[in-house]
Amino acid sequence: MADLFVAGGIVTALEDAAVAVGRLDAALAGNPLRRAWTFWSELDAARRHAGADGRKVDLFRLAAHLHGLPLRLGDTTSAPERGREIAGLNYAVWLRSWMAAPDPEQQHLRDIALDSLRDCGGGQPALVATAQGMLAWLAEQGSRPAIRAAVPLYLRDRGITIHTLAAVTGGDALGAGPDDSDGYTVRFLETVGREAGEGRDLLLTMEREWRQARFRVDHRAGARSNSRLPAAVDLLAASPLLSITALAEALGCSVEGASRMLEALVQLEVAAEVTGRTGRGARRLYGLRRLLPIRAETTAVQRRTKGGQRGRPKRILTAPFAGLADDAGVADAMPDAEPAEPTRLTAVSFDFDALDRLIAAADERTRGVRRLLDRIARGEKPFPPDDETNEP
Repeated sequence: MADLFVAGGIVTALEDAAVAVGRLDAALAGNPLRRAWTFWSELDAARRHAGADGRKVDLFRLAAHLHGLPLRLGDTTSAPERGREIAGLNYAVWLRSWMAAPDPEQQHLRDIALDSLRDCGGGQPALVATAQGMLAWLAEQGSRPAIRAAVPLYLRDRGITIHTLAAVTGGDALGAGPDDSDGYTVRFLETVGREAGEGRDLLLTMEREWRQARFRVDHRAGARSNSRLPAAVDLLAASPLLSITALAEALGCSVEGASRMLEALVQLEVAAEVTGRTGRGARRLYGLRRLLPIRAETTAVQRRTKGGQRGRPKRILTAPFAGLADDAGVADAMPDAEPAEPTRLTAVSFDFDALDRLIAAADERTRGVRRLLDRIARGEKPFPPDDETNEP
């Protein structure tokens, strides 16, 4: 029974963290946005971990970099500053690879870290055991990325969560603070509670945006019962960034039809084109309004709608995953359009295999960055002449 004892200073933090993790896990159950939430949570976790390791990274620039978009430079950006930023972005992509697309070496170290957590967990509440296991791992100079990636797997392994919660890693607890066992445990639990709360806020933000987008399509576009616009909105909400060909493949329609649907959604201010690149073979990527700030971070030439103002579009400064502003028209028609927890929408059926391929493409780009960094570390050319893969 002594092993079950939890110090009084830890009890409150443990209760708050357990409630926050449970609410997030329950909100993800059966949620069609879970894939997209996992992607953005992994990316945001990588951003936070890079910051904890001394490399400040902007989330939207990281998303643009991961998708191979050229980044816009500031007027005063020097070559060394540019090099440091690219190194930081590549480092964040490498950190994400531990969670999303680990190579064999990363997988091996992550499994060792997971076994270490299991060895420290006897008789203790799972979250307390995780904190103590992480502290013991770090005391042995273990890999920080490995233990951070192992935490969500361990919580699922202990039956605390149903899903692998990419947002919950306890990584921010590795900063400055008490290094005694109880002090670190409290800091870890507070970090986990905050991460889970922010993860749930992100999910609710994504659901609100999805709800508002569907409302616009249904009530402003005059969508017919056989219209595919609601399905296009569903796919935009459930995927990281979407190209015209990917939408056509997922909905089983022509590329021209998919292009018309996306343009209609842009006109309705439901979707935003985050690239607008011209030229042969260039991709045009779309997302819902929350992802519009990505466009301000790229050097892509923006397509000007007929009659619009000339010149570079204004940069939109938005905090990562900030709550969406109320839409005046929607708010007038639906005073309760943004409840504390939106009513779940019934998703239009589409090809989830195509969505899985979209996520897999982002994961492959993560592996590509790792291969690039490995070649540079060995003093080799970044892009060998016989390398046919699309490296960043």
